Amino acid sequence: MTRWGYHLPILTYHRIGALTGDHVPTVSAQAFEWQLAFLARHRYQVLSLDALVGLMDRGEPMPRRSTLITFDDGYEGVYSIAWPLLRRFRLASALFVTPNEVGLPGFMSWKQVNEMVRDGVTIGSHTMNHRYLPFVSEDRLPEEISESKRAIEQQIGVPVHYFSYPVGGYTPLVQVTVKHAGYRAACTTNRAWSRNGMDPFALRRIKVTERDRTPLFLWAKLSGYYDFFRRLERPA
Repeated sequence: MTRWGYHLPILTYHRIGALTGDHVPTVSAQAFEWQLAFLARHRYQVLSLDALVGLMDRGEPMPRRSTLITFDDGYEGVYSIAWPLLRRFRLASALFVTPNEVGLPGFMSWKQVNEMVRDGVTIGSHTMNHRYLPFVSEDRLPEEISESKRAIEQQIGVPVHYFSYPVGGYTPLVQVTVKHAGYRAACTTNRAWSRNGMDPFALRRIKVTERDRTPLFLWAKLSGYYDFFRRLERPA
């Protein structure tokens, strides 16, 4: 796969709700509903992370007109706004939470996370303390990567197979630590060592914003060729 090749688009959201003008990427309820309706109207297949990794493990081609929906951080609006809409449209999703932020003001509680688990939402780790991993010392990486996995599993009672790097940053050591911790795959942002292929421990994602409520903008991000139009950053 080269710069010109198809790359399955994985959408990433953070906060769903009122636009406050702070640093957190936010999509309003109205825009999010429009985006899900767009997927349904144009018959996009929304895959789960299990389905995607299964395809990669078997060496099968990525299906066209497909995407994934992921959320980082665990903001409360994902539970109160996004989840009911996802249920209405019957779409799969994945949520990456930071154990030491669960229950803080503006974030989901463990009770809410567990409700989503029972409904089939995939829950993954976003580290223990939301730290930028390339700056974390080697002796502290297990706390952020392995301990966060155990902490989440203890709360939700099911295995945690997926990881999301805060701000997308990773190094070879970070990737090895994630693999050894027992994760099946990990998500980044627009970071990559190269444009070639899909790395299960560096799944590139596409940030969705409030302005992606026009057909042209959203279609471009769902086309599978969006990497051609954006700059890919170094992993760290």
